[in-house]
Amino acid sequence: MNTLKIDGVPVKVCFEALTCKTFRVAILPVEESVKDVFSTLDLDEDRQWNEPPIATHGGEGEAAYKIDGFTAIVNYKEFSIKIFKDNKHIQTLNICGKTGSVTFPLDKGRIFGLGHGYAKHFDRKGATYDLQVNGQVRGIMELYSATSPTPLVISTGGWALYFHQPWKSIINLEGEKGVFCKKPMEPLAYADIFVIDADKPETATQEYYKLTGMPPMLPKYAFGYQQSYRTLVHNGVNYVKKTAQYMRDNEIPCDMLIYLGTGYCDNGWNVFNGVFDWHPESFPEPEKTMQELHDMGYKINLHITRCYSGLHGKIGDADVSPMEYDHVKNYWKKHVKLYGQAKNECWWPDDADEVDMRARLARWRMYYEGSLQLNPDVRPFQMQRNTFPGANKWGGVIWTGDVDSKWETLKNQVPIGLNAALSSSPYWGTDTGGFYSDAEFDGELFIRWFQHSVFTPMMRGHGRSSFLRNPWGWTMFNSLDEIPLELTKNFWHDTKPLESIMPDTRVEPICRDMLNARYELLPYIYNLSYEATKGLPMLRPMWFKYPTDDIAAGLGDQYMFGDSLLVAPVTAKGAAGRGVYFPQGDFYCYWTGEKVQGGGYKDVEAGLDRIPVYAPAGGIIAKAPVVQYVDTAKKDDFDPLTIEIYTGKDGTYTLYEDDGISMGYTRGENTVTHFVWDDAKGELKAEGKSTMFPGKKREINVRLIPGREEFTVVATY
Repeated sequence: MNTLKIDGVPVKVCFEALTCKTFRVAILPVEESVKDVFSTLDLDEDRQWNEPPIATHGGEGEAAYKIDGFTAIVNYKEFSIKIFKDNKHIQTLNICGKTGSVTFPLDKGRIFGLGHGYAKHFDRKGATYDLQVNGQVRGIMELYSATSPTPLVISTGGWALYFHQPWKSIINLEGEKGVFCKKPMEPLAYADIFVIDADKPETATQEYYKLTGMPPMLPKYAFGYQQSYRTLVHNGVNYVKKTAQYMRDNEIPCDMLIYLGTGYCDNGWNVFNGVFDWHPESFPEPEKTMQELHDMGYKINLHITRCYSGLHGKIGDADVSPMEYDHVKNYWKKHVKLYGQAKNECWWPDDADEVDMRARLARWRMYYEGSLQLNPDVRPFQMQRNTFPGANKWGGVIWTGDVDSKWETLKNQVPIGLNAALSSSPYWGTDTGGFYSDAEFDGELFIRWFQHSVFTPMMRGHGRSSFLRNPWGWTMFNSLDEIPLELTKNFWHDTKPLESIMPDTRVEPICRDMLNARYELLPYIYNLSYEATKGLPMLRPMWFKYPTDDIAAGLGDQYMFGDSLLVAPVTAKGAAGRGVYFPQGDFYCYWTGEKVQGGGYKDVEAGLDRIPVYAPAGGIIAKAPVVQYVDTAKKDDFDPLTIEIYTGKDGTYTLYEDDGISMGYTRGENTVTHFVWDDAKGELKAEGKSTMFPGKKREINVRLIPGREEFTVVATY
């Protein structure tokens, strides 16, 4: 009999069908237990993780093991495992008896995933990814993103692999075969691999989130505009209320104000980073100021940094010694005290590059469960730079970190965001305008970045100088000498922008128009966030909607925002247009309604005030009147609604709505409306159910594109 061994240690291979699409292959020493060895901290907590029902440690030749439609054929001599689903070959895993490395063929498809991986931005083939690389790594993040690689690879060939553990490993995709190998500090005789039958593009993401925990609903205001501030007092002027009032007076829609801590700027919200005491100049009357900002309709997000590297435990743990400074329960007490004054809705725990996976996840859990402890029926909001699989089940909002304000950086955000959406979190965004100033940074770059951000899940203006990472700063002052540049003295990476960039009268009106477009789309965007709770990314590569179109599958510079918006960001300086690939079918310009026949590339105009956005025939988009902020007050009737239909093809659309703020969505408190468009008849049917307003009738405005013909339909719930 051939006994399976790795590095001389007798091992067993365990099999389990986790879902009808996911098959678990666990390798570990014979005498050990899968349940005891492999952590479930990064997995779905609502699921019972049991010992796999099938295990084998040796045999002659080959043996087949069948369970729930899956078949695993083990070759004991070669130590290989072929996995089939209903006679369809999914993958073959070859295990090295010396190193424990797992090799798998990459086939001819493209490889996506790996979260905020690095090196290759779109198709991940051709590079090696160290899963332990974390945070803002010099040489990577400047033009790309902060790194938090996810050990999930997705092939357009119809399979995906989630390398659950060991966590500190390497995925090599440089050759014809991929290799999952352990870091030197990891024992060799262990591997936990989830093999996914990704027969459809969406299957890969849905199965991944089933394993690691489905994302919760974020509050609706989270999808409005978020404006970050660094220096709050400059030349004796306090800008906290001044800038907040300016946006309201000048009708610049905004939902969230974000205040950084002192240390990353001269006058932040607190006395220094990591300290929970108010800065006396920035917030001389914190409770009064916070109330005034809330009265203007703003939600407040406070920047918290200096995370304990050994953060552990849960808020609900009993009998925790007060001497355990790095226990979650003790650390959260500082937040509770601050909240008593701030009543802030959101938290931005920054940094944590040095924090390992367990402490990282403990931190994500703390802000989610702690926020629910403060407000049991209000959805939490948190944003972090360092993530790991499992953070998504606690509302993992992530961004690409402190990237450069360069055109190349903007270009790279597009494919990076698509891979993050597929394998890290559906709630993703960037520092609009880039973080570090550069000689390339000017009003044009900010506008183009702003336009891209409008069509991403999260939209936040942030960077330095923060006075130029918002729409109003470009004309409020006449020169760079009048604003704090917020550069770090003698820091290798800080570059002063060119003097000629200010003032720029183009920025504010164009950005206002783009914000109006985003707020008009809030019902559509919010519906995408509901789809995210079912495992669908909000940002989607073209491959997602057009899986049989090989050209579309290879495009990392344009994408689908949901199912009905094709977005092609402009990422080149001075460009007044760009080439856009249109798959087969008809498309309509989102801005003008102009029809484009698909089936290849088209050069389209893109003046500085417009980003190329198109809707396919049959597309349906939910819209609402533009507001200055999301109203979270309790309502007694439906919100105004317009359904925009792009004619030329039948279409269906299901719209989800709820109160946008409470945990009622977990109790089934919602309104769901199903629309069916019959193009030949020119008829729209609307049927719905509502536990919020049962029995009520609703008049829905309908707009047909092109032509902009309008009529109303009445739906009864």
